[in-house]
Amino acid sequence: MKTMNACVGDVARLSSMIEASEFDAVIACSPENVRYTGDVMIDTQTAIRDRLAFVVWAKGQKPVYVLCQVEEGYVRQESWITEFRSYKEFVTRPIDVLADLLIELGLEKGRVGIEVEYMAALYHRQLLERLPGLTLGAAEPIFRAARMRKSAREIETLQRGFRGTEKAMFATYISTTVGTDEFSLYRSLADGILLSGADSVAFNHINAGPNTGFPHAAPTTYQVQKGDIVKADSGGYYDNYYSNVGRTARMGKPTIEEQDLWKRLRAIHHEIADMLRPGNTGRQLFERARVLHEKHDIPFPFAHNGHSIGLEAHERPLIGPNEDIPYEAGMVSTVETRVRWVGKAGYHNEDLYLITDGAPRLLSDAFDNEEILVI
Repeated sequence: MKTMNACVGDVARLSSMIEASEFDAVIACSPENVRYTGDVMIDTQTAIRDRLAFVVWAKGQKPVYVLCQVEEGYVRQESWITEFRSYKEFVTRPIDVLADLLIELGLEKGRVGIEVEYMAALYHRQLLERLPGLTLGAAEPIFRAARMRKSAREIETLQRGFRGTEKAMFATYISTTVGTDEFSLYRSLADGILLSGADSVAFNHINAGPNTGFPHAAPTTYQVQKGDIVKADSGGYYDNYYSNVGRTARMGKPTIEEQDLWKRLRAIHHEIADMLRPGNTGRQLFERARVLHEKHDIPFPFAHNGHSIGLEAHERPLIGPNEDIPYEAGMVSTVETRVRWVGKAGYHNEDLYLITDGAPRLLSDAFDNEEILVI
């Protein structure tokens, strides 16, 4: 039988944080936190928005699933959690089953943490109508704090995903020829991500020529021309964890001006990456990135310069102007160094690093983009 210690994430740390919190119980309701807590992704929770799922974890008690009957068998098989309350879709309201469980736990007048950023207003109202004495608070800080430091299995999964995506990008680039259209680039990269072991493609932006000036343009019939920049910012789901890689290539040898620009971008990239050390904050890194872009005469209109990643594409801490969470060993962060001129050209490099007790360790090491790749 599966145990809590067999989970991909550090669920024991989450348990400790719940016990130390201000709440009598904490409820996971987003797909990511239900998956993290129970160690099972319920796919239909994202595909069918009203098929709600919860994990209710009261202090001093075992966690309990509330979920749709059609998912119960699979989740029982895969999760370490053994307590279930299920509802029949279109017959019983999920919130009524949740309310009944809180009454069963003696929490109808308790203080309960729930994901207020995810819980729809309709369900929030239904729950308080059933339990008017209930006090609800935000559980997001608990889940975020628990998930910021990655377990060894999470780090291995993230590195595998980034390396797989990098290799898919490299294979797509070296197979590109003059006349290849963006739809073909898109399909080639998507196929490569899947063949690298991804569960699915999470997002896929690969463009050429003037379309590289957009951050997330859809593919078009534009055909690669001699001298074009080709840029990708793509990722897959690997065991439900995101990859998010940025790489840049050129059809033919870069000009002296392009090489110089890339050299300056890489200098910024390396300096910001080296600041990913315990005690520093994303605010400090972001401000330094702003200064370095100004020094190197490169525009910096961006709202962030990197982010943590895991079950969500953007997790805390961010490399951003308002981020004051100190880095700790065991956290991960991307560094996202780029420049774009809309309708003209764009260059993008995004890597993943592990924060350690010393220098950060590069995890995305399968496609070296120190120089612009020449196709």
